[in-house]
Amino acid sequence: MIKNNIFLTGSIGIGKSTIIRKVINQLSLHVCGFSVDREGKKNNWNAFYLVEASSFNNGDRSKKSKYNRFAFRNDYSTNWEINIQVFNEIGVKLLTNIDNADIVIMDELGRFELTAYQFQQKVYEVLNSDKPVLGVIKDESNPFLDKIRNRKDVQIFRVLPDNREEVYKKVLSQIKLILSIKE
Repeated sequence: MIKNNIFLTGSIGIGKSTIIRKVINQLSLHVCGFSVDREGKKNNWNAFYLVEASSFNNGDRSKKSKYNRFAFRNDYSTNWEINIQVFNEIGVKLLTNIDNADIVIMDELGRFELTAYQFQQKVYEVLNSDKPVLGVIKDESNPFLDKIRNRKDVQIFRVLPDNREEVYKKVLSQIKLILSIKE
């Protein structure tokens, strides 16, 4: 059985999103879905935003505002303020109307959406569809992420410093195969 839903996992900054971007560009894919944009310094972020996955294609990752900011903190020592409605409204919208896309991007699924139940349901709905999914899944355990990991139609690649190019080639090959079967 070909697994239609492919996720990358690994440590922060290892190159997971870069692999997705390379696959999209190599195959000139029309994408939909979402990506996460950040503010702050690596491992010391202070805000996260949900943005359209099409920003992968056009390089425009500047669409950050209070309306699509789902997590915020004043500094590294304070707790995150989470806006679940960003997931349940914008996230759901970005995962709707997927028919015209070649592939759905989910970059990335993590812990902030643990109580965004409408968003979670939409993620499951898309994973159940015949539309291929390419995404990133945070390298930690929680009920939402574990439910995705345990699906029989999900394949997960762990990205490490010494296997990035190999993972890219495997994902590229897998996506080509999935898309050729769909035609």
